Amino acid sequence: MRALYYFLIGVVLFYIDTAIGLVIPMHIGDKTIIFVPHLTFMYLLLISVYRNFGVALILAIVLGIATDLYFGSFYGLYLFGYILFVVIMDFFFKTFYRDHTMLFIIVLLSTVFLEIYVAIIYGTLGLIEFNFIDFVLFRVVPTFILNLILLTILYPIISKFFRKIQFKIDSKKA
Repeated sequence: MRALYYFLIGVVLFYIDTAIGLVIPMHIGDKTIIFVPHLTFMYLLLISVYRNFGVALILAIVLGIATDLYFGSFYGLYLFGYILFVVIMDFFFKTFYRDHTMLFIIVLLSTVFLEIYVAIIYGTLGLIEFNFIDFVLFRVVPTFILNLILLTILYPIISKFFRKIQFKIDSKKA
């Protein structure tokens, strides 16, 4: 039952990502500032730290496929990226689960690395024209700022949810 809750929250965050992404593109002159929300991705990373790796991996597969089908023009990109980052987070950063500041930094840097990963793959395939300065100024920095705000909102809610679910399921009734 707990896994179903995790999945439903992931789906809701996926749709919130989509809604935010459609609402906030900005144009300054001929330049487009791109804000890419990664609530689903940050949620997967938090699950991989605070909960079972198997659940995080299954959610990464399902939500990665959904993201590829909905957004991607190259299928498997987000699927592989989500799986890769969940595995890295589980393997290297399990020790930071009590240090909230370090976890924030790692999750935010992971979103930046996901953006770089996606841009490199799309640039290699020739699907986008890649200019490094424009990429950093008009995509990475706004995405970082947006995800900082979203993580600041998401983290207390998800952490409270994890504590509540853990307490309800793992406690014995007398």
